[in-house]
Amino acid sequence: MNGFRVITSGVVLGAILLSGCNNSAGPDEAQQEKSPVMNENPDSNTGETQNAEVIKKGVGDVIQSIKGLESEISTKADSEKIQEMGKEISSAWDSIEKQVEDEYPDWYERIEKNLYPLIGESGNPDKDLPKIKRLSKATKEDLQLFLEEVK
Repeated sequence: MNGFRVITSGVVLGAILLSGCNNSAGPDEAQQEKSPVMNENPDSNTGETQNAEVIKKGVGDVIQSIKGLESEISTKADSEKIQEMGKEISSAWDSIEKQVEDEYPDWYERIEKNLYPLIGESGNPDKDLPKIKRLSKATKEDLQLFLEEVK
């Protein structure tokens, strides 16, 4: 029984000591490891430039997806393919949506007035192709104008 207490005490003490060993980096060091670019020069606008580039690329991806949808409508108008293209547009937008909403709230509202109905209509079983064409054209125009604003 005495040996059991010694072993149990040793295990507990070892666990306590080992749990402290894993926490060698302080919060500041851990933050620097996660985002080294942002810590090089806090006065620079590197983060803003990177955000703008991410947004531009994302908007370009959305525009390309819309062009693919328009092409599908012009050629075959395959209902399943149109639905798939709508999901692709949604996915491309989702990747930048939060950044656009935070940094360009007015543009965010403007873009989404046509974008979400476009995505919704592309998912409808009974697709209104003239409506999809109109919404895709309006959304694409808004996105291209938005690209001129992103700096």
